[in-house]
Amino acid sequence: MKYFRLALFLGLLGLIAGAFVVPFQMEMLRNTLGEAEYEKIIEATGIPAPIGIMLAALQIGILSTVLAWIGLKLTNRTGLSLPLLQTWIVEKKKPVLNHGSLKLALIGGAIGAVFMVLTDLFVFQPHVPKLGSGESAVWWKATIAGVLYGGIVEEILMRLFLMTLIVWLLSFLFKKSRDTIPSSFYWTGIILAALLFSAGHLPATQGFFGELTSLLIARAFILNGVLAVLFGYLYWKRGLEYAMIAHMMVHIVTQLVLLPIIKLVS
Repeated sequence: MKYFRLALFLGLLGLIAGAFVVPFQMEMLRNTLGEAEYEKIIEATGIPAPIGIMLAALQIGILSTVLAWIGLKLTNRTGLSLPLLQTWIVEKKKPVLNHGSLKLALIGGAIGAVFMVLTDLFVFQPHVPKLGSGESAVWWKATIAGVLYGGIVEEILMRLFLMTLIVWLLSFLFKKSRDTIPSSFYWTGIILAALLFSAGHLPATQGFFGELTSLLIARAFILNGVLAVLFGYLYWKRGLEYAMIAHMMVHIVTQLVLLPIIKLVS
């Protein structure tokens, strides 16, 4: 029960994130499919939209709680941690923010956003014109959804749970304790979690473009994979909170700085 309260706290954050991201995803679905097709899908579910949003948000909250609890249990062996939240919620002490880690997360997230947007703009968009067309999301909705869901839920699922599980399994199979786990185990966890994180974006990519070409698959793995490696490294070396901050920073810089500049000059 050591980590139960912390898992519940993370699950509550997941629930809040779900309450914001589900309506945003529904709006994006409407923009992609068109009003008529969207209404057909909603009618086919037989569930009123507000109820559907509540159920989906609750599902995200429960999933975040369960996977956070498992991940937290596995940190005992792996040495991975949430230094701020563990100090505050588990140890009931005042957490101390590491300013060097915060600076690294903020700068890393900003650089990651620049890499993602410019790579998309100059490498992929010339070959996939649809990337630069269509109705874009409302900036503040996209920002909130990205910060909350990407920065919190995805980090719980992909780093706290999945990456920790991979490192734990390797340490268990090779009989390593937290003090003897080699760096290669952590890098394996970082890279495998990044690959699975990238693969998780393929269904949405296919839904938006109507197909999955080799170029679109490469785009999903390059743009998401590079950022996921950054988040995994921060989780390993600095703690999950700093991976969350970097992930949030990517969405903030993208939506509030880079995309408005591109729109202004185009």
